[in-house]
Amino acid sequence: MSRQSLFKLIAILLGTLFSLLLVEVGYRVYHYCSYNDLKTIGAGQRKPVVQPNDELDLGRIIQLSAFRYIIYELIPSSRYLFQGVLVETNAQGFRDKNYPAVKSKKTFQIIGLGDSVMFGWGVNEGDCFLTKLENKLNEQDSITYEIVNTAVPGYNTVMEVATLAHKIDLEKVDMVIINYIGNDCHLPNFIRKKPDYFSLRQSLVFQRLEDNDGIDGNLQSAPFNKQGTDYAHTLDRVPPEYHDMVDIDAYMNAMKRLKQLQDEYGFKVITLATNPDAEAMDYVQIACKENGFELMDVFPVWQSHKAAYPDDKWGLSKKDGHPSAPSHAMIAGVLERGILEWLRTVEIGL
Repeated sequence: MSRQSLFKLIAILLGTLFSLLLVEVGYRVYHYCSYNDLKTIGAGQRKPVVQPNDELDLGRIIQLSAFRYIIYELIPSSRYLFQGVLVETNAQGFRDKNYPAVKSKKTFQIIGLGDSVMFGWGVNEGDCFLTKLENKLNEQDSITYEIVNTAVPGYNTVMEVATLAHKIDLEKVDMVIINYIGNDCHLPNFIRKKPDYFSLRQSLVFQRLEDNDGIDGNLQSAPFNKQGTDYAHTLDRVPPEYHDMVDIDAYMNAMKRLKQLQDEYGFKVITLATNPDAEAMDYVQIACKENGFELMDVFPVWQSHKAAYPDDKWGLSKKDGHPSAPSHAMIAGVLERGILEWLRTVEIGL
């Protein structure tokens, strides 16, 4: 290679490196200016959102919780479009109606603890499995069933149990249904460390290109990605104050805490598993056995249905695996059969 060709090659390489450096610096400046996280919203300070004709993302409809382990909650008394359907929250910030403050006689109260599946991601409130379950149970006898849906997209088991402990009058509770899905050991990807913009240890541009969690996982792009599937599940991505809310140990400890509440207040606990493709994970089964919780798994019911009707689909679409309205009806059926069978073996004492 001639000296002239060598100089030309060096010039090209230096130019390329300089261009990459400019892109990296530019992206860091953009990311710093556009990044927003939970610190940008107030605890219990956001006004109700009344925009029934507007499609909003999660960042527009949540506020910080006053309780550490809940982290964030839906803004109360609001109406808006979310994932294509109308969402209405009650005075407590739950996607549900307002129930009487005083529990009447002959009322059996069930609290639903969950995530985007129980919340009813992409389906009308009337199609949510807890709503269907409440309607079906109230056809049975003289007992009135109140089923309170406390689920919020992105919640994990720690957040769900904290919601029960801090936002529910446990003296009124007769049963708790806690939903399990695969991200219950993780946190939403917008609850993550803010990048160190002055660190040269890693390119933020390259990380953005290769990172499934998405370095831009913040409230501007919440919830998660379009399918709601991105979660921060490694401790190096999660802020230190939330380390005890991530991984299997956090799940097991939350279930132990739920057992303590059960022992103190005397309610029944059902663990619901809603993964249509696999039975509940081993650690979920162990947690249920150790704490004496009944496990109701949708997996075998869906597999039987799928064998008979192979063209039926569980999810909302090919890209979104959240259950469709018919799948919600199937979940409601599993719960109804299990709850009625249990009720036949006990004396409620209402």
